[in-house]
Amino acid sequence: MTATLATDAAAAEGVRLQLLKAGDEGETLFLVPGVEGDIGELIPAVSAMTGPQRVYGLMPVLPDAIGLPAAAAQVVTAIRGLQPAGPYRVGGYSFGALLALEVAQQLRAAGESVEALFLIEGVYDERFWPRKMWVRALVRRTGWQLGRIVRMRPLAAIAEIRLRGVRLLRRLVRRNAKTPDAVRDVASAETLSALYAYRSMAAYQPRTYPGTLTLIATSQDRHFGCDVARLWAGLADRVVVQRVDGDHLAIVREPAAVAAVAAAIDHGLAMAQPEWPGVRPRPGFERPMILTTMRWYASARLAHALIEAGFEVSACRPRGHVLGVIDGLTADSQLNRLWRRRSLVAAIRRAQPDIILPDDERALALLRRVHEAVRISDPELAALIGRSLGDTAQWTAVTSRAGLAATARDLGVTVPDTVVVADPAGLADRPLPYALKTDGSWGGRGVAFVHSAGDVRPAWNSVANPPSLPRALKRLLVNFEAAPLAAWARRVRPVVNAQGFVDGREGIVTAACFEGQVTRLVCLQVEEASEPRGPAAVISVIDHPQMASAARVLVERLGFTGFCGFDFMIAPTGEAFLLEINARVTPTCHLLVEGLSPAGRVLALFPAPAGTDPAIVDQPCRVPALARSVGSVLARRQRRSARIARRLRIAR
Repeated sequence: MTATLATDAAAAEGVRLQLLKAGDEGETLFLVPGVEGDIGELIPAVSAMTGPQRVYGLMPVLPDAIGLPAAAAQVVTAIRGLQPAGPYRVGGYSFGALLALEVAQQLRAAGESVEALFLIEGVYDERFWPRKMWVRALVRRTGWQLGRIVRMRPLAAIAEIRLRGVRLLRRLVRRNAKTPDAVRDVASAETLSALYAYRSMAAYQPRTYPGTLTLIATSQDRHFGCDVARLWAGLADRVVVQRVDGDHLAIVREPAAVAAVAAAIDHGLAMAQPEWPGVRPRPGFERPMILTTMRWYASARLAHALIEAGFEVSACRPRGHVLGVIDGLTADSQLNRLWRRRSLVAAIRRAQPDIILPDDERALALLRRVHEAVRISDPELAALIGRSLGDTAQWTAVTSRAGLAATARDLGVTVPDTVVVADPAGLADRPLPYALKTDGSWGGRGVAFVHSAGDVRPAWNSVANPPSLPRALKRLLVNFEAAPLAAWARRVRPVVNAQGFVDGREGIVTAACFEGQVTRLVCLQVEEASEPRGPAAVISVIDHPQMASAARVLVERLGFTGFCGFDFMIAPTGEAFLLEINARVTPTCHLLVEGLSPAGRVLALFPAPAGTDPAIVDQPCRVPALARSVGSVLARRQRRSARIARRLRIAR
C-alpha cells in the first residue's frame, strides 16, 4: 500500500494522517500532536531526526461526544492499516502523549508488542494528580499570578483578581467533582479540536502502563506548577526521563529544544533494536550502585547511560555531587564524610544492589576496608563487595604495581620492567630513563621521572617520603581523610616501584565485564591530556588487537565484574606496554553503555578544555542539568580559598 493510499484510507476512518519523514518502514514511528491537532507542529522535531525510521503524524478528528479511549481506538485502526503487526513505536506531545499512551495500552491489550513509547511533555488532568502535588502546584500558580498582578495598574489588577479568583474556585470544585466537564475552564481552547481534546482529557485517568515509557520532560516549569516527570512516577513498569531545556511550548518550537527532542527519540529507538551494541542488564548485573568520593562528572554520565539502558541504578555519593541531577535513581544516599564506612553500609542495605561500582581510588579503598571489617560478621555483604572487586585472591596483583607486572608477564602481556625499590641505592644500576611510581597512587600523584643520575635523589624524595604534616592536616580538615595523618604520625613510607620508561602515545582500554569475561570494550588513544601526567581530555577511538587481547586475559585472571580500565603506552612501532589497571569506573565507561564508539571517532571528554572544537565535545545533550552544572563548578574554582590552595599546591 502506498503512503498516499494509506493516508486517504485512514482519513476516511476519522483520522488525519501525514507522512512526515521517509525511511525504513520496518522502524515506523507514529506521533500524535497536541491539543490543537496541528500535525505540522511535529515537523521541526521530525526534520531534526537522524535515525532510519519512517515517521507518520496522525490525529483523530474528535467529535464533541467522543472520549479519549474511543479516539485512541480510531488511531489504532489507522496504525494497523499502515502496519498490520508489531512491534509498534508510538509517541505524542502534550495531549497527544495521552492519546499515544492509550494507543499503546490498547495495542498491548490486543497482544501486540510496543517497542517504544515516547511521551513529550505529557500532562494528564490535574483532577487525577496526587493530592500533595496538586496542592503545591495550586500554590505555585497562585503565587505566579499574584506576582504578575501586583505590577498591573489598579483597575486591570482588580479585573485580573476577579478572573483568577473564579478560575481558582473552579479548580477547587473540580478536584472532587463527579462531572468535571461542567466546571472545566476551557478558556484557553482556541479551536474546536482543542475544546474536544480538553473535554476528553477531563475524563481520562491514566492506567499503569505494563512496560517502559520514555518521558521527554522540560527543565523549566512555567505552565503547570509541577515537574511533569513526577506526575508519571509509578505509572509504568519503568519510566525513563529525558530532560530538555525550555518550557512546555518551546519544546516543539525552539531549535535547540527541538533538536534535543529529536536526539532523545533517535537514541531511544536505536537502543530498542536487538543489535544495539551497548551494555544491557543481565541477571547479576541489573542493580548497580555507583560509589564515589570525588565530585567527578564521569559517574553522573555513567549513571544516566545505565538508566537509559534499563539498569536500576542507585548511588552513594558526597553531598553536592552532580549525581543529584540525574533522574531515575532508585536510591540516592549520602556518603558521610566523617563516617564513610557506616554510611556506605547503610546505603547498601537500603538500595540492595547486585554489584557496586567504585568511581575512584578512594572508593575502591573504602570498599576493601569494609570487606575486611565485615568478612566474618556479615558474609553476605562481604560476598557482594568481593564480587564487585573481582577475585579476592588477586587483589594484590591489582594494588601492587610490581605484582601486576608479574601477573601480566605470566599471561603473555607486554609490560615495562617493574621492580620494587627499597632505597635510592637500588637504583644505581637502573638503565635510564625510568619512572618512580608508588603503589596506590593515582591521577598523576606519586609519580616522578628520572632522566639522569642527578634526578635520582630529588625524584626519590618527592615520592618516597611520608606525607608532610600540612598536607596531612589539609586532607583531614578539607577532605576528611585520616589516613594521611596516620601515615605521617607512624612515618609510613609508600612502596616505590621503578618502571622502565616507554616513549610513545598513551593508550586506554575501557571494558565492561561479567564474572571474568569482557562483554564490551573500546580501545582509545589519548590525543590531549588535561594536564601533564593528568587524565585524558581528548581521545580517539582506535582498533588495537594487542591492547584488547591483554584486557581480556587480565579480566579473566582477575575475575572482574562491572567496569575497569587499562592504561598502556603505545610505542612508535605500534607495540603496547601495559602500565596499570584501574579496577573501577573510568571517565569513558559511558561510551560502552551508549554503544557509540566507532573506530576513528575523536571526542573531547566533558567538561572539555577551553577552546576545544565544539563539534568533538562529548556533550551530555540528554542531561542538560549536568551541562549547566559546569558553571557552578567553575565558579567554585575561582573562589579565593581554591586559588590559594592551587598556589600552595596543597591539594596535590
